[in-house]
Amino acid sequence: MRKKWEMAGLADDYIFNKVMLDYDICLEVLRRILPDLHIKKIKLPNNQQEFAVAPDAKAVRFDIYTTDEQGNHYDIEMQVADHHNIAKRIRYYQTASSMEAYDKGQPYEQADDSYVIFFCNFDPFQLGQQRYILHKHIDEIPEQIIEDGQTDILFNVPSLRHDVDPKMQAFLDMIAQREVEATDPLVVKLKERIAVVKRNRKWRSEYMRRSVYEMDQEMREKKIREGERKVRDGKREILEGKRELLEGKRELQKGKREIQKSKREIKEGQDRLKEKEQLIQEREQKLHENQQTIIKTSIVAMRALNIDETTIKKEIKEKFDLSAKEIKDYFAK
Repeated sequence: MRKKWEMAGLADDYIFNKVMLDYDICLEVLRRILPDLHIKKIKLPNNQQEFAVAPDAKAVRFDIYTTDEQGNHYDIEMQVADHHNIAKRIRYYQTASSMEAYDKGQPYEQADDSYVIFFCNFDPFQLGQQRYILHKHIDEIPEQIIEDGQTDILFNVPSLRHDVDPKMQAFLDMIAQREVEATDPLVVKLKERIAVVKRNRKWRSEYMRRSVYEMDQEMREKKIREGERKVRDGKREILEGKRELLEGKRELQKGKREIQKSKREIKEGQDRLKEKEQLIQEREQKLHENQQTIIKTSIVAMRALNIDETTIKKEIKEKFDLSAKEIKDYFAK
């Protein structure tokens, strides 16, 4: 913890807050962020000011909050870790800040402007920009900005693009602990203020306690996330099991349908086979009847020609390949 305290710079949100409580530093930083506003003075910066949009709503605690002589409201935040919720987070901070911009009974058009400023130790939108300035616009006319008095400004501190002016770049370099010009008055003040903060025993003790609390909190949150992950994995496994079961039921139904189809095809085949067998039997029967008629006719014809019975039997036997019994039966008939 002691080494962490010694190594901590402006990128540490605790150090950032204590440094930005300095009136001159806060005023100069706002001037560098928003040079077009020509800010002359501000109220003494307030550290960790808490706002609640509604009694039962989630409260928001601003890192640094102040207003200027024109009534503009400023919330300055140091965002160390990327929790992938920056857009929704800005929305809520802006909502809380904007609520302060509306006095009771005041016409809407007289509401003060509000600025939410985030210094991020990561690229907040993963688009490669060093600075993101957000306003509402009309979807069909993207260049048409809605002047509602709300402005969100996000800085990608690790970026090396140098798209901002040199004075603003110097402040970003200080946060990122990059080499900076020692002649810049703000840089001199920042270094002096950081040294003052580091010498403050009360703040050091508070930092230690907070760090231990945050570590415990992080461990608890990690366990909660692990528990939630296990629950999600369990749910996925259950859903996967249900899908497999459903797929199995579908396969079973498909198998049953195929079996029924096979049974129908077998029955249809058996029916066709029976029909063919019956047809063959009928043809054999007709053929047999025709043969009988021919044999009878032949016997009658040969008798009419006075051919002896022995010769007739011999002819019949050779021509129709009949047994002696069959020939005898024909002559009996």
